[in-house]
Amino acid sequence: MSRTAWLGALVIALLTAGCGAAGADTTVQLGGTTATAPAARTVERPWGTVAAFPELRQAEIPVAADRGFVADMLTHHRQAIELSENVLRHEGLDERVAATARYIAADQKNEIEVMTTWSRAWEESFRKYGHGAHAPAMHAAHDSSSMPGMVAPETVARVRTLPREEAQVEFLRLMVEHHEGAVTMSQDYLGTDHNSFTRTIAQHIIREQTTEITYMRRLADSLSGATPASGATPTPGAGAP
Repeated sequence: MSRTAWLGALVIALLTAGCGAAGADTTVQLGGTTATAPAARTVERPWGTVAAFPELRQAEIPVAADRGFVADMLTHHRQAIELSENVLRHEGLDERVAATARYIAADQKNEIEVMTTWSRAWEESFRKYGHGAHAPAMHAAHDSSSMPGMVAPETVARVRTLPREEAQVEFLRLMVEHHEGAVTMSQDYLGTDHNSFTRTIAQHIIREQTTEITYMRRLADSLSGATPASGATPTPGAGAP
């Protein structure tokens, strides 16, 4: 099968920004797999108004760098969810911390769903149609300990057992470190990318998580009584923590 015919058989939905009514979900066929993708929109978060995660859409056949980036980011996101859920086990959290943890867990679960659907669709297509140079090898995630920002499992677990006041500040500190790692991973991937959809994922992570880092640093300073760094400016649209 030719490259053109194979790509045509993949049938990835064209869901570009601005298509469809706000808030309306669209069911699409992605590599033989049915998926539901939300309409393009912005969402409100404790740190301001941000763009929603990129929607599933047609893009180039992914190369190893594209597939490796997604595999690694799936692993990275799962730890952010675990860290968020661990701090949420505490009662009486500062509502700003609780809201931050809830939003991060919900957002990254959604992003995992989208990236997993993308990965499975291409895997299915490679098995069914791929051959020769047109079928990149399956790409497993790297060892998580080598990924920037990944936290030792025992440190993630410790957030559950620390006293509440310490746990919420430790959560913010660790999540800033974790987000910085995700931004680094995304920046490192850009320039090696081939697939325009995964490129938009990396760009989204850089923009959104950089904003979240600024907010969480200010919030941690507020809770710990530290003086914010000289010259620090408020996050646009986020309001005072």
